[in-house]
Amino acid sequence: MQIIIITAADANYFELVRGTILSVRQKPEGANVAIGFFDLGCTPEHLQWLETQVNIIQKPDLHFDFPGKNEAPHYLKGLLARPFLRRYFPNFDIYLWIDADAWVQNWKAVKLLVKGAAKRGLAVVPELDRNYYLAYGKLPWYWQFVYRDYQTVFGEEVAKQLHSYPTINAGVFALHKDAPHWELWAEYLGQGLQQHVSLMTDQIALNRLVYGTELFDKTEILPAWCNWSCNFGLPVWDKQQACFVEPYLPHESIGILHLTGHKHDSVKLAITDGDTVNMSIRYQPIQTPKNQQVTQKDMTLPEKSEIANNTLLPAGDYISPGLKIILPDAYFPNMIVGDTQTCPWPYLRREIQHNWYVDRRASSVGFLSRDEAHILYNTALQFRGKKALEIGCWLGWSACHLALAGVALDVVDPLLERDEIRQSVIDSIQGALKASGVQTTVELIPGYSPQRVEAFASQFNRKWSLIFIDGEHEGDGPLNDAIACEKLAEKDAIILFHDLAAPAVAKGLDYLKQRGWNTIIYQTMQIMGAAWRGNVEPVQHQPDPNISWQLPAHLQGYDVSGMPSIKELPKQELPTLQQRNLQTIIQSDQLSLKTAPEDFQNICSTVRPYTLLSESRLFSLYCLAKQICVADLPGNFVECGTCKGGSAALLAFVIKHYSRRPRVLYAFDTFEGMPAPTEIDRHRGIPANLTAFGEGTLKAPISENLDKICELLQVRHLVVPVKGLFVETLPKYQSVIGSIAFLHADGDWYESTMDIFNTLYDSVIPNGFIQVDDYNHWEGCKQALHDFERMKGESFALHIIDETGVWFQKLK
Repeated sequence: MQIIIITAADANYFELVRGTILSVRQKPEGANVAIGFFDLGCTPEHLQWLETQVNIIQKPDLHFDFPGKNEAPHYLKGLLARPFLRRYFPNFDIYLWIDADAWVQNWKAVKLLVKGAAKRGLAVVPELDRNYYLAYGKLPWYWQFVYRDYQTVFGEEVAKQLHSYPTINAGVFALHKDAPHWELWAEYLGQGLQQHVSLMTDQIALNRLVYGTELFDKTEILPAWCNWSCNFGLPVWDKQQACFVEPYLPHESIGILHLTGHKHDSVKLAITDGDTVNMSIRYQPIQTPKNQQVTQKDMTLPEKSEIANNTLLPAGDYISPGLKIILPDAYFPNMIVGDTQTCPWPYLRREIQHNWYVDRRASSVGFLSRDEAHILYNTALQFRGKKALEIGCWLGWSACHLALAGVALDVVDPLLERDEIRQSVIDSIQGALKASGVQTTVELIPGYSPQRVEAFASQFNRKWSLIFIDGEHEGDGPLNDAIACEKLAEKDAIILFHDLAAPAVAKGLDYLKQRGWNTIIYQTMQIMGAAWRGNVEPVQHQPDPNISWQLPAHLQGYDVSGMPSIKELPKQELPTLQQRNLQTIIQSDQLSLKTAPEDFQNICSTVRPYTLLSESRLFSLYCLAKQICVADLPGNFVECGTCKGGSAALLAFVIKHYSRRPRVLYAFDTFEGMPAPTEIDRHRGIPANLTAFGEGTLKAPISENLDKICELLQVRHLVVPVKGLFVETLPKYQSVIGSIAFLHADGDWYESTMDIFNTLYDSVIPNGFIQVDDYNHWEGCKQALHDFERMKGESFALHIIDETGVWFQKLK
C-alpha cells in the first residue's frame, strides 16, 4: 500500500512546516515515506531546503469560481485544493494530510489514520474529548458558533440539523484513493464558497458530507491523540517518557499535536508528577552537535552549518529587549541550573530569581547569567574582527559568547594550566564556532593577571578594543587588572566588569571613572558594568521588569542602564490617576478630554502628525498606560500596528514619566504598508482593497516617522521597533517580551488581529489592559476578537472608547 503524507505552507508558516516535515523524516518509520508539499509562497531558500526533504512539490490552483476569487489570499489555495489531492499527487493508495501547525510525536497516530482510511475510506478526529474543556458545560455555548458557521455557508436548515454534532477537524485526515468522499467534498465546497469564503469553509463542507449523508458509515472516527487540538486542552508533559501525554489517566501519549489557535512557542504545562514547566510544544528537531579536535592555541574555523539562534528561553531566564540572541547551550553539556545555597560566596545575589548556571562537575562556581552573557555578546558584536581580551574564563561560557561575536580573542586564566579545563574550553568554543560559521581566532593563555596580560601584550605588541575583566574578585586584584588594562586599551575601547556586587570588583570601575572614562551599570543577577572612551558606545539594557532591583551602597552614584539617569530624575512627584476615576474618564469622552491633564494635551498636539488615532483613543491609551505605571503592575508594553509611531511615542512618554520600574514598548509593524486583506476584511460591506486603506497603503519608514517622533519626545531608548509581518515577528519575540502589562492591538485585518491575540494574549498579566483599535471599523477585526473570545472560552467586558475603539481588562 502506497502512502503519501501531504502538507502546505507559505513563507510565513515555513518554520512551522519545517517542524511538521522533520517530525516525519526524523522517525525511523518516516525516513522513506513519500511526502508531498503545496508551495503557497515559499522563498527560493525555503524551496531549496524542501527539495532535500520532500518527494513532490506542487503549486495548487483555485478550482472554484466564487465571489471575491481574485482577492482571495494565496494560502487559501492550499485549503481549497484538498479535495483534489489525487490530481496533484497521483498513484498513491492513502493520502494523509497534516497541517503545517501540526507535527508527529508518535507514529502510532499515522498508523491508525492509515488503518482507518484503508478500512472505511476516511479517517478523521472530532474536536470533542474527555480532556477538552468543551465537554464540561461549554457545549451549548460552543454550538452557537458552530451554528453560525453552518448557517453562513449552507443555510438555516443545515445549521439546525448539524450544529450539535462534534466538529471534525480538517487539519489532519487520511483518505483512501477510492473513497467516495472526494467528489462530494468538492461539490459541497463549491456550493459553500458561493455563500462565504473563509479559512473554515472547507472544514464545514467536510463536516456536512460526513454527518449529513450516508458517508458517516464510511468514516472512521479516531481518538483525540491522533489529532490533538491544543486550543481545547493543552497536553501534559511526562518526564519519564519525555513526551506529551493526555491530561487524564492512563496518560496516553499523544500521536499528533496540532497547534490550533495559539502557535505555542512557550507555554506553562502541567507535568504528570504534579509540577509545572515552561516549554515549547512545537517540534524540536533532533540535533547532534559534533566536536572536532583543534589545536590548543589558535582556533580558526571554516564556515559551517548553523547554531541554534532563537528566542525560546528556558524558564527562569531573562534577556533584555533589543539584544541579539545566541544559545550555545548544546556545546556545554555539563551546564545545569545550580542551587545558589551551595555557593559560599557572600556577594552572590540569591534574591534575584534568574537561573544561576553552573557546571555539574563544580556546582558551587557560577557562570554569567543568560542576560549577562548577552550583554557581553552584544557588546562584542560592535568589535567584530578586532582584538578582545578576557581575564578569567572558567569553563569557557563567557569566552564562547565573545568568540561567537567574531572578535579575535585572547583569554588569560591560570586554570588553563589544567588539561581537563583547557580541553573542556576548547571543545565548547570549537563546537559552537563550527556550528555558527563564525571565523575567528581564540588564543588560550594560562597565567595570572595582570602579570601575564602585561607580558603577553609586550611580547606581541598587543592592544585591545574590548576587555572583559572577570578574574580575581578579592583584595586589589580587580583594581590592578583595571590599571593594567587601561594602558593596554585602544583609544576607542570598552572595558566590561562582572560581579560588581563585590566591593573589591567595583574598585576597578571606580578607578576608570576617576580617570575620566564614561561608566554605566547593568542591573543583572551579579551586576555588570562598562567603562568606555572614544568613538564607541555600550549596549543599551533594560533590567527585568518583574524584579524589584536594589543597588548596593558601594555603587550608589552610578547611572544604571535602562533607568533615568541621576540628573534626569524628576524633582517633584508627578500626579497620579485614581483607579476609581479610570472607567468614568475613558467612557465619557467629552468630559475626559475637557479635563485631561496638561501633559496629555501637550503630548497629543506633538504626536498628532504621526498618528491616525482619534484624540479619544489617544487619551484612552494615555489613561490605561498611566494607570499601569502608577499601580506599578509588572510587564512591558506592546503595540501591534505602529505605522508612523505617534501612539507608540505617547506610550513611551508615559513610561518615561510615570513608570516606577524599568519597562519598554515593543512596536510591531511592517513599516512597509498594509498586508493583503482577506474577504472578511470589509468596512460596511465594502472590501478593504476598495477603500483608501487597502494593501500597500500606510507605508511609514522608521527613520522618517517613528524615529523622529521618539527623538522629539526623547523616548527613543524606550521603544523597540520590530519590522515584519505579525505572524513572523510575534512568535520570535514572545519570550523576549515576557509579561505584558498593556497591549495595543491595531492590526485592522482579521488575520493580523488573530495573530496578535493567538501569540500575545496569554502573556498579558492578570488586570493588564488591552485596547483594540478599529474594532467597529473593520468587520474582520471585530470577528477576530470574538472568534478568539470563543476559542478561549472567555467573555471580554468591552468598554467603548469612540465609534471605533474598545478596551478591556484581562481578569485572569
